[in-house]
Amino acid sequence: MRSSIIFLFIVCFSLSGFSQSLEKINSLMEKADYKGAKILIDKIMSDPAKAKEPENLYFKGRIYNSLSADKSLSAKERYDLKVEAYEAFLQNQELDPKDIRMKLEAYLSYLDLYGGFYDLGVQFFNDKLYEESFNSFSKSYDVENYIQKKGYTYEQTKLPIVDTALLMNMGLAATLAKKDVEAANYYRKISDANIYGKQYEAVYETLAAYYEKTGDTASLNTILSKASKYYPSNNYLNDFALRQLEKSGGKQALYAKYDEMLKNDPSNFPLAYNYAIDMYNAVYVNDEKIANAEAVKNRLTEVLKIAIQNDKGIDATVLMANHLYNAASDAFSKADDVRGTKPADIKEKKDLKDKANKLMDESIPYALAALKYFDSQESLKTSQKATRVNILSNLVDIYNAKGDAKKAAEYDKLKTKGL
Repeated sequence: MRSSIIFLFIVCFSLSGFSQSLEKINSLMEKADYKGAKILIDKIMSDPAKAKEPENLYFKGRIYNSLSADKSLSAKERYDLKVEAYEAFLQNQELDPKDIRMKLEAYLSYLDLYGGFYDLGVQFFNDKLYEESFNSFSKSYDVENYIQKKGYTYEQTKLPIVDTALLMNMGLAATLAKKDVEAANYYRKISDANIYGKQYEAVYETLAAYYEKTGDTASLNTILSKASKYYPSNNYLNDFALRQLEKSGGKQALYAKYDEMLKNDPSNFPLAYNYAIDMYNAVYVNDEKIANAEAVKNRLTEVLKIAIQNDKGIDATVLMANHLYNAASDAFSKADDVRGTKPADIKEKKDLKDKANKLMDESIPYALAALKYFDSQESLKTSQKATRVNILSNLVDIYNAKGDAKKAAEYDKLKTKGL
């Protein structure tokens, strides 16, 4: 959080043409008696005719803005004073085509209001007054935009072209104040400016969630397109992109996107594992059969090998063991379906059985690795116990199929261990 940009400046005005009241006001301001000056300027402004005089409006702005720095006042009172000061300065410029007063002070009052509103936004935020914080940050942003629109420049500081700190604060305050539309609008300014980095990652996540929730597909796709370049390893954003693609493009397009993401980030375990789960479900679980099942099975094996390399647990290994076991079962079923007695049929049946046996052999090391992991744990969750039993059941089936009844019986006895 920045500290406010406070510039104490004294502008020497010629007193010629001053009314006695303004002379008195000027004297009080020089003594920093802003409360007394406010009483006098409020009295002057109570006259509708005098309330439209540029000189009076300028002094109202100066007095109110100066008084808003008084820490003895509440944050709400200081905010209201700043709002009135800002409006008075704007009206002064509207009614004074020569812009005399603001030129003399080099428009520093606007810079002071910009920093003052910002600091109040911080104070409100720290006090958990999020709507008030958002309003104050928004006023700071309004003043900043006005300064930039007018082309005012200052020796003391250079305002950013895109004030990311202010936009982030507005977005966060708006979110906590349950102003989702406003939060998205301000966060979007960061994205539209193609600004990214670790500190802005949450901006893209928030926008993706908001646009999916509101059904704004065009905006969601825009954010996800940028996020794929800026944050390729962000699994939260990747999930949005993959869900969108599955809705519109089907499995082929989805898997192509997974392949692209995995190529760019091969060590991303959640990405590889989720890809593997989707393929596993497509070929073994879902009722609707996938057209290119064998190709998907082959790719599933490849992706699981990548996942296992980056798995700190055992999930990918378990999935590989189950995948190879199920692939072997599918091959055996296909072999049983071959009823012909021609040489080609006999060869096809033999090839399928050979393939099934090969897959069973490949499954065993993964099953044993999973079993070793579970048996090394001090205790297992209910789901882990069920997974362990399933692995043992697969090993029993495999060794029965291989004609090794003794080995099958050994693994069958292990099922009750730890239950």
